[in-house]
Amino acid sequence: MSRCWLALVDAWPERAAAAAWAEEEGEPARVLAAWIQPSKPVRNALRIDSRVIDPGGRPARVSLVLAPAGVRLKFDDVAVQEARRRVLAGLPFDAVSTLLRDSSHFEGALTVARGDGVQRLADDSFARIFPARLLDVGPGLFGRAPPPAGPTIERYGSAEPWPWDRFI
Repeated sequence: MSRCWLALVDAWPERAAAAAWAEEEGEPARVLAAWIQPSKPVRNALRIDSRVIDPGGRPARVSLVLAPAGVRLKFDDVAVQEARRRVLAGLPFDAVSTLLRDSSHFEGALTVARGDGVQRLADDSFARIFPARLLDVGPGLFGRAPPPAGPTIERYGSAEPWPWDRFI
């Protein structure tokens, strides 16, 4: 089974499925890349919903929320569940995915916005859990993914990052 991985890396990756330059406050932040493969491509890679990745995607602004080093937060933590509820209750973004290392811990989230959605990134629900970095990402990495049918239950089916397209 192949999984989709996302990471910020220092150099353009040769084997990535998709990649784009990312800037933070006008300064180059490195390359944001995605790989579709069974194992982790680089040490800091996290699993992401593969439907978010699109090598033909247009430039976007993203909110990248990452857990601090050494912090592990269960998906069923009240803060994570509330952030997911807020995302589902609000206007949809171009794409949203949680980020994870294993099947039960929240390691971060990625929210993709274009157009009017960019202003709403300032109130990213996941940034209430861990700090967010706002990145301007070039073309070739992120597409659009429809909002999920509803939250999955991590204890019984978290083999994939949220959002998922059906109840498990």
